[in-house]
This record gives sequence, structure tokens and C-alpha cells, in this order.
Amino acid sequence: MSARVLYVGKSAASQESCAHLEKQGFEITCTKGFRPSMRKLSEFDPHILIVDMNDIGEIVTRRITRAAMRRESAPFVLLISNHRTFPEEVKYDRGLVRPFTSRRLIETVRDLLESRRGYVIQAGPLALDRRTRYVRTAQNVIKLPPKQFQLLDYLMQHPGEVLSRRELMEAVWNTAYVGDTRTLDVHIRWLRQRIEEEPSRPQLICTVRGHGYCLNVDGPPQYGGEPIVGG
Repeated sequence: MSARVLYVGKSAASQESCAHLEKQGFEITCTKGFRPSMRKLSEFDPHILIVDMNDIGEIVTRRITRAAMRRESAPFVLLISNHRTFPEEVKYDRGLVRPFTSRRLIETVRDLLESRRGYVIQAGPLALDRRTRYVRTAQNVIKLPPKQFQLLDYLMQHPGEVLSRRELMEAVWNTAYVGDTRTLDVHIRWLRQRIEEEPSRPQLICTVRGHGYCLNVDGPPQYGGEPIVGG
């Protein structure tokens, strides 16, 4: 399946870039304004969004890129500008400054696509997509809230290790205070409800009394795999 690219730009240079990408086999859709771009974000569901900020302005660029970042499929955002500095308010993955060759653009797009697999971490029967926050278990695929995602991500980076409450509080909540760990315990319970076959008898996230928690799987974590998104 060809990678889908949504290109937002009005200039002749933007149209030329679209043509070069299409010749390389990408499935490409070009738009020129805010409303058409927002509609195509939903209809086309691109893997990569390319926005020429000089064509549509910073405000529209900011609105489109924010909408893209909120999508469950989490497309990469490639920003194009005539200036070497990019606004801090604009969310993007990679930036290109004009002038650049069509070869440089194509290499950047391919590099982003190839890096997508690296966002997936696997440990035992679990696979977690760090870009979309979706976890695939033996039972289902589900999107995790931010803190549950951070907690599972940290556990998956340390499979088979007993992690203290202090370490988990520092890693996820950025605090070493362990006078009250109910927040951690509640999030562990919620996480078990999402990933365990029998949450009341957990087999994956085990409590080690007096110490903390352990992700009960064998072997080191593996990195790489197909992106995980909702059905």
C-alpha cells in the first residue's frame, strides 16, 4: 500500500513538490486552505502531512498541525518554510527550509515513514505504540490515557524487573514523594482492567509486596513493528 501524503500549499513550488512525490509512487492529495485541509485530514487520513507555512501563514498552519497531532493515526508533520527559524507554537516532526531539491524532500518523507516502526515497543504479549498510545494485547487493541500509557511504557522498558513505588512515581509523576501512593495503585488497577485477561487475578502486572510492581514477561523489550491504531 502506498503511503498517503497530504500536502497543503498554494505556490508553484508546492505544486511542483506534489508532482515529484506522486512520481515516486506516493498517494498524494494537495489542498490550498484551511477548510479543504481539515476535510482531507479526516477523509484521506494521511500518513504524512506536509505544510508550506509561507503559502498559508502561521495561524492557519498552527490550526492544521494541531488538528493533525490530535488524530488517532498521528500522522507525521513536515513543515516547509523560507526561514530558518520555525515558530515554537507550531507542532511538527521535521522542518525543511527552501530552497531544497526534490530529492531532499523525498528522502525526508521516506526517512519519516521508515522511523514510524521504531515507535512500537514489544514485551511479551504486549505491543505499545508510543506515538498513538494504542496497546495491543492478546485480547484487543485499546488506546491508553496519558498516565496509564507512561506507566505501561516504563514497565515495558524494564520487563521482569521489580520496580519500586518511588521509581515509578519519579518516572511517571516526576516526584519522589511516596507518602501516599494511592495514585499509583489506582492507575495500576485501571491499567490491569485494560490489559489483563482477568484483572482480579493479574498475570502481567504483578504486585511485589513491600517493594512495588513487576511486568511479568520474559526477555528484553523489542523495538520496531507495525504502527498500532484503533479500528
